[in-house]
Amino acid sequence: MEYQTLYRRWRPRGFSDLVGQSHVVTTLSNAIVMQKVAHAYLLTGPRGTGKTSIAKILAKALNCENPNGANPCDCCSSCTRINEGIFMDVIEIDAASNRGIDEIRDLREKVKFAPAEGKYKIYIIDEVHMLTMEAFNALLKTLEEPPQSVVFILATTEVHKIPLTILSRCQRFDFKRFTIDEIKGRLVQILEAEGVKADGQALELIAEHAEGGMRDAVSLLEQVLAHSQERVTEGDVRAILGLIDEEEIIRIARAVKERDTAGALHILNDISLNGKDLFQFGRSLVQYYRNLLLTTLSRENNPDQEQAKELKPGDLVRIIEAFANATNEVKKSLQGSLPLELAFIKLTALQEDYADTSDLEARVARLETLLQKGTVVGTPAPVNVKVEDQPVKATPSKAMTAAGIPTVTQAQAIIPPSVQSGPCNFSWEQFLELVKKKKRTLAALIQEGKPLQFTADQLVVGLPPNLKFHLENLSLPQNREILEGILKELTGATPKFSCMPLSEHPSASGRLQPAEPAEPEVLSKAVQLFGGEVRPVTKEEK
Repeated sequence: MEYQTLYRRWRPRGFSDLVGQSHVVTTLSNAIVMQKVAHAYLLTGPRGTGKTSIAKILAKALNCENPNGANPCDCCSSCTRINEGIFMDVIEIDAASNRGIDEIRDLREKVKFAPAEGKYKIYIIDEVHMLTMEAFNALLKTLEEPPQSVVFILATTEVHKIPLTILSRCQRFDFKRFTIDEIKGRLVQILEAEGVKADGQALELIAEHAEGGMRDAVSLLEQVLAHSQERVTEGDVRAILGLIDEEEIIRIARAVKERDTAGALHILNDISLNGKDLFQFGRSLVQYYRNLLLTTLSRENNPDQEQAKELKPGDLVRIIEAFANATNEVKKSLQGSLPLELAFIKLTALQEDYADTSDLEARVARLETLLQKGTVVGTPAPVNVKVEDQPVKATPSKAMTAAGIPTVTQAQAIIPPSVQSGPCNFSWEQFLELVKKKKRTLAALIQEGKPLQFTADQLVVGLPPNLKFHLENLSLPQNREILEGILKELTGATPKFSCMPLSEHPSASGRLQPAEPAEPEVLSKAVQLFGGEVRPVTKEEK
């Protein structure tokens, strides 16, 4: 006889063989006993939690010739043929490969025929979420009103992809992941029947890495049995899973605690060169620090209690987050060890990523309390400078730019960003922030300038003389209107906005000097050739 895999040999044959999922077993058993079987069931849950097994047990229970209550006898012709997969009235459909409307139309035609062998015709559609929307629509009417002797059992791992119109026509059962104890109990039962002994810690590791899936656990057990043959040990499981020993984990944890960057990277390099699975290594680190965190919070006795006392919960949370993020990046990175290397460097070499912030939080809380009371102890803030104390005024000149604006020196344009004049308070930084929220392109222009003068009637901004584009655009009426509206919103007054170019060289007297207009080369040659003088052109002359 051909070899049959362990999980197929140990697939549950009746409701009494099932581990866990008691809510599903109880509901279906009562429905069979009371003869209140629905026409459509939807079984949803993670992989390896028993959806297909329960679907086949339900099919056997409905067609069994000698049922024992809700349980099938598993001996009659119908049960035997269903187990072998040759019963004509149990049709299993893989929706992943039969997902089109043509397959569903074929199903609709065949569903009309009466059962050939048993009492019920059972349609088991696995991975039903893979059907196309057209196929779902074609299935709707048949699913809602099938013939009396037809039962649909839909199974899926992604129930959110199934249309609500399908969900509303089915009785839904959500399968939960198996607990570690449930998986261990099932593995012990299998090993006793197979005549193999196992260490408790080995079964614990298998159950943990199965992630709640019974099929994954049994498949892993079969792989370990092929490796060890006589007795399942923790070392065998670690070898199969590519896990490192507990001593290596403790060495890594010690290097992190002592901020030994070179030592941590050296251990990681050895693990990588020895061919260990870095993803499993990352998971082991996360699990180790998770156990430390739970030990710290629950204050239970643990071999690692001393290290748990040395690390605060905040430190453990940051370490777990760093290793968890790095572990997720391992499979996506072209250099598998790089994410873990960066995590070690952050935790050991970069002080700010590992430092305890409890003192900082306490200081922030104290500062908030002082602010609420109106008394703040610390370095006094700089006092706003009044315009009357340090007046900075632009001196008009005959020299005009293309925008028609006089110029001032950059040296004279440096004034405090927060000034006060009369009843109005003005903050240059706050003004720029409001301009940015109102119109980002306008903010990009005005942030190149500096405030020269602010009164209740006027704001003067100076810009470098080479920024002619900025000057011309800021002088446009629509832009001035926006800026003046923001000034009114900020100060409550109605100041006008104006801008002027800054001269790069102040005069010896220190007064604001206009920038000398640069004459074009062609114009200079014309004056030399024909004589005359250069003067501005007024509107009347135009």
